[in-house]
Amino acid sequence: MPVTQTLALPEQAGTIQLGANWRVQFADADGLPLNMGSFEELDFGAISYKEIFQNVKTILATPLFSAALERTLGLDQTIVDRPINEASHATIAILDALTFWEPRVQVMNIDFRADAINGHLTVLLQLQVRNVIYGTNTPYERTRINIPIIQVMPTPAPVPGPPGPPGPQGKRGTMWFTGTVDPTETTAIEGFTLQENDLFLNTTTGDVFVFSSSSDISGEGLRSATRVWKPTGRRNNK
Repeated sequence: MPVTQTLALPEQAGTIQLGANWRVQFADADGLPLNMGSFEELDFGAISYKEIFQNVKTILATPLFSAALERTLGLDQTIVDRPINEASHATIAILDALTFWEPRVQVMNIDFRADAINGHLTVLLQLQVRNVIYGTNTPYERTRINIPIIQVMPTPAPVPGPPGPPGPQGKRGTMWFTGTVDPTETTAIEGFTLQENDLFLNTTTGDVFVFSSSSDISGEGLRSATRVWKPTGRRNNK
């Protein structure tokens, strides 16, 4: 698919990196401009032609030696502010950058339009785009570049086999019990096995009791632990 890429339109502002004489714009094979709004920010999920266009723009808009950790990425900046009659230097710089960093585009033609009055050199660059996955010859199945790609976590396949044995019964949480009188230390609740931190509310007085451990020392000096109801505080002064 032939794609025409036009650089350095005199009537438009340039990029900060390349100066006022340089700007990247894409047009299709019929000369219709492509919307550059989608290329203003890097799309790390870009595929197909959008990925390739984005790479070309990044390469030509990056000054050589300016990218951290990849100093050889970009366009040789010695072509900036050269005389108009030295366009061959721009040809070499563009060919070198695109051939090395984006092999999926083949430069079909480079043409120059000189604007001596304004001191601009417009570059018309025609590229043949190979719509394949980078580093392979596998074509992209999808060519429409404006459809968002939604990545979904794969669902693991169930492992066949009989279910395992049931696990142990977990410990229940704290339970509340109510009554109209205070519980004695050994009051039992019918139908329930009391456990540490169970609570009892006297609905008459509003007093609350907690079922907790109590230690006693016997005549032989042995300590024994039992659980009894203990008041946590009384609402009425008694």
